[in-house]
Amino acid sequence: MTKNIIKVITTGSSEMNFKKYLTNILNKKDILSNYQIINVNNKISLEKHLLTADAILTHKWPNKTIEAPKLKLILSPGAGYDKIHLPSVPKGCAVCNVFEHEIPIAEYCMLAMLESEINLTKMNIKLKQRNWEDHFSSSAFHGELFSKNLSIIGYGHIGKQVAKRAKAFGMNISALVRTPEKYKNTYKNVKFLSIKNIKKHIENINYLIITCPLTEETKNLISLDCIKKMNKNAVIINVARGPIINEEALYIALSKKLIRQAIIDVWYQYPNANSLKKLWPSKYPLHKLDNIIMSSHMSAWTKNVWDRRFEIMSQNLENLRKRKKLINIVYTS
Repeated sequence: MTKNIIKVITTGSSEMNFKKYLTNILNKKDILSNYQIINVNNKISLEKHLLTADAILTHKWPNKTIEAPKLKLILSPGAGYDKIHLPSVPKGCAVCNVFEHEIPIAEYCMLAMLESEINLTKMNIKLKQRNWEDHFSSSAFHGELFSKNLSIIGYGHIGKQVAKRAKAFGMNISALVRTPEKYKNTYKNVKFLSIKNIKKHIENINYLIITCPLTEETKNLISLDCIKKMNKNAVIINVARGPIINEEALYIALSKKLIRQAIIDVWYQYPNANSLKKLWPSKYPLHKLDNIIMSSHMSAWTKNVWDRRFEIMSQNLENLRKRKKLINIVYTS
């Protein structure tokens, strides 16, 4: 009887070696012999191997017809699949994503809020310069998260983990969602509000955390008019996708001090391999402002996340091989 070998294409770079991760976990499970894993790094090689591949691990699928007659599974190694052109996915092929990033992102959000209240980084710099102006007997009080109003846009994997942690700090939590009635009587410590009325609901919040997907509906959701409805002591934290906040509006709001601060991990411009250290993340000079904290889309970047993700992706490959139900299907062609 011929052994059923699953051919898997990986497309990771040398910095993020998908083939290495996948090989290691399949080997640990003692099932590596059931797979042929091939890493490709150019278009010609990719198109050649897709002719006989059963599965591919990739962030992207282009807006064009590609010959992949055997392809049954596209594994997106992240939660977002906005770079996969779903209508171009080959017939009979499923697209599956993975999450597992909600824990470190929620921790990042808590760090962001705590840093905004306490300013520990600035205190450290000051005292190393013999500046004691933050001393406990001074009038320079720092803040606390207790009783602050937090609103979370979206209540998926990330939103739930943020709310769980924020509740432990005694924060008042609301979530802006499309269908508030869906969550009725489910989460006792969170008030669910309609995203359609966002301008009304954000007037009295202290922190706005964006965790929703980028769609046509959410692109530019946070406009200048929306930000103007917020109080001047409010802080925006974006760990979702940059364009959910209108780029120009973010710059105007911060430069004119319409809100107190923004903490941004996701951007409008990203470097390619040739410009890794030469590109500003926005066409506006946000980096020159003193009321923004910037990080390079790294809030989820822990080894634990990748270990958990590859565990799930390896399970999906086994499900494909054994013709069992796939996990986290987001689209079937």
